[in-house]
Amino acid sequence: MKVLSPKDLAQSLGVSESSVKRWVDDGAMAVMRTAGGHRRIALREAVRFVRQSGAAVIRPEIMLGARTAPRVAPFDGVAVQEEAERFFSFLQRDEGPAAKTLLLSLYLSGWPVAAICDGPMRVALERIGALWQHGPAGIVIEHRATVTCVQALAEMRSLFTPPTAAAPVALGAAPSNDPYIIPSMMAAMVLADLGYQDHNLGSETPFAALRQAIEHYNPQLVWLAMSVRPGADGGARTAVELADVLALRGATLVMGGRGAPLLAPLPGLLRIQSMAELAAFARGAQGAK
Repeated sequence: MKVLSPKDLAQSLGVSESSVKRWVDDGAMAVMRTAGGHRRIALREAVRFVRQSGAAVIRPEIMLGARTAPRVAPFDGVAVQEEAERFFSFLQRDEGPAAKTLLLSLYLSGWPVAAICDGPMRVALERIGALWQHGPAGIVIEHRATVTCVQALAEMRSLFTPPTAAAPVALGAAPSNDPYIIPSMMAAMVLADLGYQDHNLGSETPFAALRQAIEHYNPQLVWLAMSVRPGADGGARTAVELADVLALRGATLVMGGRGAPLLAPLPGLLRIQSMAELAAFARGAQGAK
């Protein structure tokens, strides 16, 4: 587990070391003590403080342990376009460390996880996904970009505060014949950031396995990340059956992705267009408990 000294955090935030020590002594951050009594702050705890307090991160590379890290703009519509272009450029040039550091810097700067997924990641991956049409070189770039994004999401996830034992449970997957792993991983990340206990079954999950997992985990929310349109009415029929099962349990099925079927409104079923919509629903569901 990476830890920071008060000096490290102070330099990262552009404040005095005494300010950090005062925040610690006032209880704003939990610390550990070395054998010599020196304060040490777990990186995850520092990130929690930064995001909750809205503190500006001046030198993110110190917190991330990187040689350099980009300065990123506060979250808004213009910044999304700019950072999406920068992220795409890193992926296209197979500059994995720079791409990962950019995403982590956005998170440190207070960007919502849903905004990172809907903005830079989604936009860049859609553009990268079109490169396979240009031959083997495009396929290499696409595959490398996928690996980079999975690694970046995993590193970001390591910075989250763990959920409480009483936190609501969410479960999800991509269905059979859907090999895409990132959309379901994004959904899990969005929900985990909101404090859910998330269980991601990943890609190509059979309906029977999802039903078994529902029995085991008893989730309040189930997501289906559908990037591939199912044949005939298989996807629609499966979604309706699953929504019926969940409605009886007081839970909700949330479907999203370009392969999600269009269905009439049903109890226990919600179709979304973005991770921001997933976050909004999940936040509301938490408040309703």
